[in-house]
Parts: sequence; C-alpha cells; structure tokens
Amino acid sequence: MRVRRTAAIAAFGMVAVLGLAACGSGGGAQTSGATQNGKASGEGVSAADAGQAQQPAAAPGNQGSAGQQPVPASQRRIARSAQLSVEVDDVYAAARTAYEVGTRFGGFVADESTEQDRATIQLKVAADRLDDALAALAEIGRVAARSQQAQDVTEQVVDVQARVASQRASVERVRALLDHANAIGEIVQIESELTRRQAELESLERRAAALDGQTELATVTVQLRRPGGLTSPGRDDSGFLAGLAAGWRVFLASTQVLLTMLGALLPFLIALAIPATLIVWLLRRHRPAAASTPGAGGASAPPAPSAGN
Repeated sequence: MRVRRTAAIAAFGMVAVLGLAACGSGGGAQTSGATQNGKASGEGVSAADAGQAQQPAAAPGNQGSAGQQPVPASQRRIARSAQLSVEVDDVYAAARTAYEVGTRFGGFVADESTEQDRATIQLKVAADRLDDALAALAEIGRVAARSQQAQDVTEQVVDVQARVASQRASVERVRALLDHANAIGEIVQIESELTRRQAELESLERRAAALDGQTELATVTVQLRRPGGLTSPGRDDSGFLAGLAAGWRVFLASTQVLLTMLGALLPFLIALAIPATLIVWLLRRHRPAAASTPGAGGASAPPAPSAGN
C-alpha cells in the first residue's frame, strides 16, 4: 500500500510539472505575439515612430559592415599623393609643361602660384597613372626632392556607403508615411522630418563623392625653382661680401625707385616749365626800360656844387 501511494504521488507531481511548463511556454508565445502585433500596429503612425524604428535598423547595418570579410588587396581604396621639387632654367616654360603633363594623365591643375624664379603647382592626375606622371614631371628639369604618401580609406568608404544606403531607405519610409497622412499637423510633422533626413542624406553623399575623388585622382604638388632662386639651407649671409652685395641691391632698388618717380613727374615738370619760362622772359624784357626812365623835369638833375665854391 505504501509503495502504491508513493508511486501515485510521484505520478501526480510529474503531471503538475508538465502542466506548469506548458502554461509558461504558452504565455511566452502569447507575450511575444502581442509584442510583434504591437510593433506592427504602431509602425507608420507618425514620424516619431518612424524615427524610433530607424535606430534599431541602422545598428544591424553597421554591425554587418563591421562583420564583413576583409576586402581583397586589389579592391582596397587608396588615396595617393606626391611631392616633387625640380630645378629648371625657365620657370614659366616648365610650368606650361607641368600643365600639359597633368592634362595628359587624366587630370587638371587644382592650384597654381608662379613667380619669376619659382612656382608651386598642384596637379590632379589619375591615381593609377601617378608613377607615369611623376616620371614625366621629372624630365622637366633636375629633381631636387621627391616623396610619396598612400592612405588606405577602404573602411571609410565602406562605412559611408552603408550609411548612405541606410539613410536612403529611411527617407523612403518617411515618404511612404507622408503618402498616408491625412491630418494637417501630421503632414507638417512628417514633412519636417523628411527635410531633415534628406539633408543628412545629401551630406553623406557629398562625403562619399569626396572619398571617391581622393581615391580616383592623386594629388601631385610640384615646386619649380631656378638654381639661384632660393637660398640654400645653411648658407651664411654675413661678412663683408654679403654686406656689399646687400648694399648694391639696395642701391639698385633705390635708383629704380628714383627713376620711376622722375618718369612720373616729368610730364608735369614740362607742362609747368613752359609758362614759367614765358613769365621770366616778360619780366626781364620790361626791367631795363623801367630803370632808364627820366626824372620829373625831363632831364637829369645837375650835380651839387662843392663846399669850396
């Protein structure tokens, strides 16, 4: 009897445990279903709901881009740049040749500053033809210095592309909400949200275009100078000869300034000299006649008698 009672209690306990487990799983399923229904019913009600729904959607995209396989070396995006210093005899002719080199290798002149004895030119050339462009620029004159840099921007490009795709999807969702909006207040709110997201999308697209430009075109900074155009590093500009050379340069510069001033004043001096000469001539002509004018009686007065007479 005691064995049968123990077996019955054990069987009752197992039935109770199974019943509680079944109730718990059913309640969890109902709760998850209610949650999904609540999200489905609340989606698309307002722009604020759309903004809340967008944030979870953006995170998986970023995680997906971070969790992607490494990009092959042949597909990596590299931003390249180079600097070249060349000594030339004719700066202006060398500058024209540098312009032609930039155009020949699929680029253009981005910036340029030319003087009599030096020039700085910034060229944009096709990134895959950078080495050929540097070789052509080196033929302009005597290369004094050369350097190159390369920056891997693959992760930046992938990240910006993913953000652009996510933002475009976000804009489309807000536009769909705008098509179903009826109330004036709701339309105004959705339009404001749409404007903000479109501005963010345009900013991301500009950034993506800038990155594409950095990887498609390489920047080459060319410095052209005459051999004596710049002071060599470590050169001593002191002493008698240096002072004599500096004084001679100052004398030449002062003489040039004086000659320039004289040339500017010469027309005015000529214009003033003609009437001045005429006035002086007239004054000299009338001065002798005034000196020989007779006295009041028409004759000169006799000399006074001496005291002895």
